Amino acid sequence: MNFEQIGEELRKTRLEKDLSLMDISAETRISLKFLEAIEKGQFQILPQTYVRAFLREYAFMVGLDPNEIMLRYDDAKQESSLRKTEPSVLPTNTPLEKKSGSVSDKQIRAFTPLQRNITIGFFIIAALVLTAVLANRNRGSNSGNAVEEVPFDRVVRENEAASIPSPDHVSDSVLVAVPVRPDSLRLEMVTRDSVWINILIDGKLGETYLLGPNRKRMWVAKDRFVVTMGNAGSATFQLNGKDIGSLGKRGAVVRNAVISEANLKN
Repeated sequence: MNFEQIGEELRKTRLEKDLSLMDISAETRISLKFLEAIEKGQFQILPQTYVRAFLREYAFMVGLDPNEIMLRYDDAKQESSLRKTEPSVLPTNTPLEKKSGSVSDKQIRAFTPLQRNITIGFFIIAALVLTAVLANRNRGSNSGNAVEEVPFDRVVRENEAASIPSPDHVSDSVLVAVPVRPDSLRLEMVTRDSVWINILIDGKLGETYLLGPNRKRMWVAKDRFVVTMGNAGSATFQLNGKDIGSLGKRGAVVRNAVISEANLKN
């Protein structure tokens, strides 16, 4: 699957969901220009540090699995890179152009066995050196074109700058985690305004989300959740059906807030 096919699949799914690009832009804060580029498979137009974040959020909005879309994007990107770096091959039946000063087959046959071996050995060494030089050049080119992937929370902060004030309050909440039954904790969140949130479940690498108003999310865990979020007062939480309220004030950033069974005892 290439970039154009990925974009077409997203566009087709959006239309099936009866969503407009304006609807997606309003929810994700991604500009219409970038959304149109995604649907056309023109990912080179997008800010390269934000491509993955934009594509993941678009897939989520139209109901597709973001992880599956990212796998297809990575495959298409790798295939595109291979096409660009693949060397051209001359047909085996096409005679090489004779250059002035080159050694012809007749001249090689006229050499003594020792001279012929030396000449052939020279060409083999030259070919090996040329191959090594081209390989190093390709590696250098690939490393020079590598794009740093910016964490999604930074993407969200930059795209939400107009609607979410700069953090004026930081809260570190440390609660004792009590061992409980597997997946016995259920955390539900409802947003009242736009928020960004990163959530770690049982210490595993978490996901980061950009959510608009009146959105709901639910996660399950064995021991605990660790939450970092912006505009913290614009979302409320329930743990196993118990209302635990907001994690901070509106416009504030809360980092590493631990939610565990201890919250049920408060």
